[in-house]
Amino acid sequence: MIKYKTYLDSIHRKDPHVDKSKYKWRLDQSERISGYSDNFFSNFINTLTDTDFICYPYVKELKQKIAKHHNINGIDNIFLTPGSDIAIRTMFDLCVTVNSEVLTTNPCFPMYDVYSKLYNAELKSVNYDKDLTWNIDYVMKNITDKTSLVIIANPNNPIGDYKKPSELTHLFRYTQKRGIPVLIDEAYVQFIPDNYETCITKGFEFDNVVTCRTFSKALGGAGVRIGYMITNTSFMEKIKKWRLMHEVTGIASKFGCYLLDNYSEVEKYITSTNIEKDLLVNELSKKYDIIGGHCNWIHVNDKNDNKFICSVLDKYEDVTYRAGTSIPYDNRTNWLRMTVGPNLLKTDFIQEILRKEIE
Repeated sequence: MIKYKTYLDSIHRKDPHVDKSKYKWRLDQSERISGYSDNFFSNFINTLTDTDFICYPYVKELKQKIAKHHNINGIDNIFLTPGSDIAIRTMFDLCVTVNSEVLTTNPCFPMYDVYSKLYNAELKSVNYDKDLTWNIDYVMKNITDKTSLVIIANPNNPIGDYKKPSELTHLFRYTQKRGIPVLIDEAYVQFIPDNYETCITKGFEFDNVVTCRTFSKALGGAGVRIGYMITNTSFMEKIKKWRLMHEVTGIASKFGCYLLDNYSEVEKYITSTNIEKDLLVNELSKKYDIIGGHCNWIHVNDKNDNKFICSVLDKYEDVTYRAGTSIPYDNRTNWLRMTVGPNLLKTDFIQEILRKEIE
């Protein structure tokens, strides 16, 4: 009999190894669904040399560019990880103990529950209200002596609502007095229009607040796996004890630098995605139920729980999609989460969905 943590038997993980790169329209991935502009990627490829593959990675330059991007003095407050999911897991490594409680909202990013089970902790969640927002006071009322970590996805995954940092200040102050760490997951924050506010600065105002980001969504770098956390020096010294020997690959580091050096290209994609989302919501809402939010996707449903929409999408070999999502306070269980990108409205499948009447 092999000795291991037998409580792990309760965890069931889906196999992620499905190649979806062959699909032109990956509506289920929440990643960039259109390529870069002409020569953008080829110009990066031309910068690669054999040392990028042979040598262990040098990541100081990437940290410097992240610091400059966020107007942070120096790199000591930045912690790199291969994707923000590892940043989240690092916080579990540091903070979560057996039989403790992790507090978040419901619904939430599924990996919060997985990581809680990996550490034999309980995930407690505060339900959304009927207007699909969550109440900060309810979160604070659910904090106990067993609470080891509070995680807030902002914007939320999967609902897409967003709270300004000023709205979260009371929560930060309340948890700081009790010594409870708070992780703000800002994976989709760049899709908030009109000069969005970030919680990054709150990590320097409150010693218990950490913000994590990713290059996978707005920056279009899901394949290279770059994530990072930012917080004050005192908390960062504790987090760094869990640093991987090499945080990200050399090629990933170089591509991350390239994206930040050419951030105007990223901004163009964000702007065009938000414009496209507004157009889609405007058109689809004439016939379907739509939940928008502040991310790069929308949720869609019809009166027959998406039987019609799914039948349309199933006909297109270059489309992959995700149905089967539930929305709080709605009895339908087959909401379709549709990743948005430029020119989606013009596609044949969206036009067919708009053109045909629901039987």
